[in-house]
Amino acid sequence: MQSALVDTGIWYGIFDKKDERYGIAQSIMDDLDCFKTVVPWPTIYETLRTRFVKNKFALQDFEIFLKAKERSNQIEYLDDMMYRQDAFDLSLESSLRGRRPLSMVDCLLRLIIEDRNVK
Repeated sequence: MQSALVDTGIWYGIFDKKDERYGIAQSIMDDLDCFKTVVPWPTIYETLRTRFVKNKFALQDFEIFLKAKERSNQIEYLDDMMYRQDAFDLSLESSLRGRRPLSMVDCLLRLIIEDRNVK
């Protein structure tokens, strides 16, 4: 089964009806059923911010989705420990001296995508 690396914005778009990408993201949710979903832990921290957890319906739907994926072994929570320092350094370098500012989570996702050992 192929894998899909999912970022925070997708979760907001799928589960928060107030999100501007809600309609578009619904089609992505259907596509996620065809993939093993790879979830780096920092994206969960970003997703479960105060505003999102106060949205009871979005939070419940998110929980139902994750548990269903867990039951079918279609989800992998990816430990980010081996990427943290490099993501930290890359975020600072890009944001202070680089072409454009990049969040640490975005840098971490880039490192995961570049890692040939991650399927």
